[in-house]
Amino acid sequence: MEQTNFDPSNGSNSDRRIDSSRRRAEVEAANQQAREEEWRMRDAEEVRIPPADQGASDPMWQRWREIQSTFVDDPRNAVSEAHALVSGVIDRVVQQLQDQRSQLERGWSSNDNTSTEDLRRGLQGYRELLTRLLSRDELPKG
Repeated sequence: MEQTNFDPSNGSNSDRRIDSSRRRAEVEAANQQAREEEWRMRDAEEVRIPPADQGASDPMWQRWREIQSTFVDDPRNAVSEAHALVSGVIDRVVQQLQDQRSQLERGWSSNDNTSTEDLRRGLQGYRELLTRLLSRDELPKG
């Protein structure tokens, strides 16, 4: 069996440890950079807003652009503002849908003398509303 002698004066083990630590640090830095690039790419794919010339008159998109532009300086507040904006839009959409449903209901439930033709139009209205609700890509499929 061959025996190797370690000469502490040549520092070879120490050099190997430094090289190993340096390589680990370089690999970690490269991994971190790759993760950050992946996050940027994913964010760019997820956040699809119309260009400034499209939807420029839509106040909701204008507000979104304002919120998004504040993210770097105040990320927590930007997310809070985004939450408030989306909550307001959801509330508005829910109210509009409830108004449409109420309008449909008034068309057939107001009295017992509603004609079959009025009921047919009411059923068509419900079908159209349901079709719109179920065809939205943004809504989760249940």
